[in-house]
Amino acid sequence: MYNESSTLVEFVQRLVHAASPLELRYAFEFILVDDGSVDGTLTIAKSQIAGEPRLRVVELRRNFGQTAALQAGLAAARGDIVVSLDADLQHFPEDLPLFLDKLEEGFDLVCGWRHERREGILRRWPSRAANVLIRAMSGLHVHDIGTTFRAYRADLVRQLQLLGEQHRFVPVLASMVGARVTEVKIRNIERPAGASNYGLGRTVNVFLDLVYLYFARNYFSRPLKAFGRVGLLLILIGVAISAFWVADAWMTGTRTISQRGGWFLLSSLLMLGGLQTLLTGIIAEILVRVYYQSTAAQQAYVRREWNNESVST
Repeated sequence: MYNESSTLVEFVQRLVHAASPLELRYAFEFILVDDGSVDGTLTIAKSQIAGEPRLRVVELRRNFGQTAALQAGLAAARGDIVVSLDADLQHFPEDLPLFLDKLEEGFDLVCGWRHERREGILRRWPSRAANVLIRAMSGLHVHDIGTTFRAYRADLVRQLQLLGEQHRFVPVLASMVGARVTEVKIRNIERPAGASNYGLGRTVNVFLDLVYLYFARNYFSRPLKAFGRVGLLLILIGVAISAFWVADAWMTGTRTISQRGGWFLLSSLLMLGGLQTLLTGIIAEILVRVYYQSTAAQQAYVRREWNNESVST
């Protein structure tokens, strides 16, 4: 929640109502994360606890952003299944059963797909372009990667560490640790009240994050492969330029260095840049090894351990 005072009461009512028919199958808790609201959202959220004892309110010290708020909510959740959604009522709490049914089929993460988005063209088209790029870079065939209406298994939640603005890339991050990811169609409308907290400026951040996403997915544990390829390519181009003009001077007798000095300068810069890139890759490789050895980070993630008792059940 961030400045959701105009929608919060209705949101809580609809969320509790959507969960009621499912209480024979699931025991629910409801967690509201206040991301530094300044419009009375926190006061309204706390007032709802009296009428709904399963409700918990997590108050952040200031506005940290959606990724940090989502991470705080995931960390606070105690259930075997966690469902995240925004409180602005653009997400329909009534779609909750769709996610739970899909999880029961054996998936680890279920994403909402706003297949008929009602926002303006300035919101739809940049989002559509970003989704196309993310699918191309990640290989994950999910139509709507950006929405936060998702359902997770708790074991997957514990293996996700969200930083920066990575909330929009959760499906990709989940697939990187081997999660089974799918999607369900959900309803989506224009925000019924209050002001949107999203602007067109965020689109720039998405495209910048894509660069990191591509590197993290393909080269995070082996950065020398990325830097090394670029470095060797630059060195080879530089060597090829020098070799060409040296051969030209030998065959034609042209004083190449004095007449083609610019080409030799370019060749030297390319070889020097390639060498620096290669050394950067070596340093990054060392840092990655230190990172994995000195932290709890893993290169392989266990989904479940099977034994005689679990197989028989």
